[in-house]
Amino acid sequence: MGALLCGNCGDSDPRLIGLAYNRAAPSRILLRLLEKGPKDIWHALCGRATMPEKLVDAIVHHPDWRLRRDLTWNMSLGPEIRSRLAADSDLRVRGNLVEQCHYRWQVSTREPRTPLTVEAHELLAADPERRVREEVALQPYTPTHVRDLLTTDPDPAVRLWLTDVWSWLSDKAKAALLSDADPEVRQAAEEKHRPPRVIESEFGLSPDVLERATLARPAAERLARDGNARVRATAAANPSIPDDLVAELAVDADPEVRLAVSRRPELTEEQRAAIDYTDDAGRRFHPLTWVTDECEDGAVMRRCAASAHPALRRSAAFCPHLPADLVQALAGDEDFLVRLFLAENHPDPPGELLLRTILEFEGYTETKMLRHPNFPRAGLRSFADSSVARERALVAMDPDATSETVGKLSHDPDLEVRRTAAADARLPTPRLLELLADDETAQAAATNPSLPIEAMEKILSR
Repeated sequence: MGALLCGNCGDSDPRLIGLAYNRAAPSRILLRLLEKGPKDIWHALCGRATMPEKLVDAIVHHPDWRLRRDLTWNMSLGPEIRSRLAADSDLRVRGNLVEQCHYRWQVSTREPRTPLTVEAHELLAADPERRVREEVALQPYTPTHVRDLLTTDPDPAVRLWLTDVWSWLSDKAKAALLSDADPEVRQAAEEKHRPPRVIESEFGLSPDVLERATLARPAAERLARDGNARVRATAAANPSIPDDLVAELAVDADPEVRLAVSRRPELTEEQRAAIDYTDDAGRRFHPLTWVTDECEDGAVMRRCAASAHPALRRSAAFCPHLPADLVQALAGDEDFLVRLFLAENHPDPPGELLLRTILEFEGYTETKMLRHPNFPRAGLRSFADSSVARERALVAMDPDATSETVGKLSHDPDLEVRRTAAADARLPTPRLLELLADDETAQAAATNPSLPIEAMEKILSR
């Protein structure tokens, strides 16, 4: 909740790092920082939420590929700026640009958006390096027509990778791969295209495969009656296990097996309730695939959101397009994970849910929630006298907090609260300069948009 701090600051003066993030710093200051280096300052400059055009130009045309690669990590700049790197001369920059489309882009947004422009996707799909074209084939945000183009790629290795994302391909692309000139590509496409084969023997297959495979009766029996509870739990999650074996597993001696049965899609609420399972919020949770695969099915979402089983409600909370009444219902759910997953994944979560989650939870998605436009900023000044430092740190987000209140928080016994106040534009200048001189708060103070230009110049001259 404090000011944005650099996670890799090295030995640089923290004031330089803070100044690199300062949204009010003029272009001439930022360009001098770019010249000054070292690499941790570059990292901070490339991580800015906004970037003047002169700085973008300087980075995109900089001779050091490491600086240009740093810019590929910044998704907040939008596709137009990042796409300028699609024509970069260095493979490491172009490769990282495409890879980050998958690893860093958030799916749940108010409006559909992509990490790169269509023109950038087209350019990267024709990249001279095979690795880049393979990454384009595999990314979820690659436009359909670009994947269609890749079915004619001169390298069969690229075309082979397309079979790994079979469900994303157009009918045109599937037909092209099914008649591909390369026998390996053609065989892989045929494997994806034909109905799933019935597995006669489970031996040598991984648990992940066995959980999804269509099993013949003998294989299903061996799994369901195996002496290892983990193996039986795998069988309990398999959709092809016959009903009589499901009934056996529902009363298994091991609680993990019974839990796996209770999460099956075909069960009624009465059947789930009859199983002696425990699914507490303290265990690691992955959303149920059969729920998230049906995110667009309103009837399935309603059934899951209304279920007494927390795993179904938690999984529904991952779906980004729930109707408003289900969002409200899940936002008030008694299960903490249901509320957390909804706050993290829905594009339009209720403001009161975001605030409640922030007060209950500390984690890597906290910053995303605090920056969400629905986060309720008005009234946060009421936390100014809270006994909880985490709540006092929220006060600076209130647009109606006074400079006196911010000044008071700048003397708070908690360092993070002082740092939050140090970055607040309403902090009186004399106190801001005091915090700038204090090594513990210097970086946060240097991000303050009210920092006088003279102070910025002095930081640069240190």
